[in-house]
Amino acid sequence: TVTVLMTDLEGFTRSSEKLEPADLMRWLNEYMDIMVPVVEKHDGLVDGYWGDAIKADFGAPEPRATPEEIDADAVAAVRCALDMGEEMKRLIQDWRKRGFPAVRMRIGINTGPVVMGSQGSAARLKYTSMGDTVNVAARLEAFDKESFEAEKDPLACRVLVSESTRRRLGPSFVVEDLGPHGLKGKGEAIHIYRVRGETSASPGEPG
Repeated sequence: TVTVLMTDLEGFTRSSEKLEPADLMRWLNEYMDIMVPVVEKHDGLVDGYWGDAIKADFGAPEPRATPEEIDADAVAAVRCALDMGEEMKRLIQDWRKRGFPAVRMRIGINTGPVVMGSQGSAARLKYTSMGDTVNVAARLEAFDKESFEAEKDPLACRVLVSESTRRRLGPSFVVEDLGPHGLKGKGEAIHIYRVRGETSASPGEPG
């Protein structure tokens, strides 16, 4: 059981088409250089990049033995997402000064069972997580993009979590209940929550 975190940048394809190849790679690598250490600081394992997207697992490579450990992974993933949002604010302001696209970030987080292992061919293997838990995290990240694009806060970072993650967070976070929604490829509706921040007196551990 792991907590999967997926990120994506708003309007990346549209923005990247306006950049020269060298500037595009510089812009993208600056983003990765800042975000990957944040994931590692929270004991996450980065296992994939797709253009501007980052995928990270919390609870790997060693399988968790207790519910308390799984809870701690969920808390770590959400704290990581909020820290990424703070770093993104600084990065957006810097990009504006230098003429780079000032795109915002969306994050989806889901907790559940996965298959983890080395995937690929004899020539090249990649250690990764697979399964429905990963798919739901990706769907949460991409959920209702249009509403996020319409938000006026130029520094906003949207963090959406599933019910399976939210119930492991205890009182540590301020969450907004967005209700159940159908997600692509899912037969049943998924209850979605938006994390707005940590509580002012976070206990440091899930309740």
